[in-house]
Amino acid sequence: GINFLEQYSLAGLKDVIPLYGPAFSFDERLLKVVGDAALGVSNGSSWSHDLDNATNRAFVEAFRKAYGRTPTLYASQGYDAARLIGSALRAVDGKLDKQDEFRAALVAAEFDSVRGNFKFGSNHHPIQDLYVREVVDDAEYNITNQIIRKVFTNHTDAYASECII
Repeated sequence: GINFLEQYSLAGLKDVIPLYGPAFSFDERLLKVVGDAALGVSNGSSWSHDLDNATNRAFVEAFRKAYGRTPTLYASQGYDAARLIGSALRAVDGKLDKQDEFRAALVAAEFDSVRGNFKFGSNHHPIQDLYVREVVDDAEYNITNQIIRKVFTNHTDAYASECII
């Protein structure tokens, strides 16, 4: 991805043909390497460091303090996974011999997500909001992602109704 973005920009295509991609291709760590060549590129994501909810603000602040950089989508997903597991452990008082109750608590997903609204669909895929972000140069001269708009609210997997789970 790094060479592609640099070559795309150097060829002048960035100014002629808009580039869209997934959040993983425009990860905060990749943007640090690619720099200005990624400016203006759009990407879709279920999370962004600038989502305005208390859990996300606390997560981003703590992550930046601990690691000296903005968290990535991967970091947000890991954090959410840990919070989900923690909520299920609390629901069974840490007693993992209560396997059915533990699984039910995982499915219930009763935790505050950095993504905001979050629950699982019938096929165990997340039901969540999705956003379009743009790579921008922020006030501190950091190349980063910024939410442009929400494109789906409580989006569910298109194939959930076909799943036999």
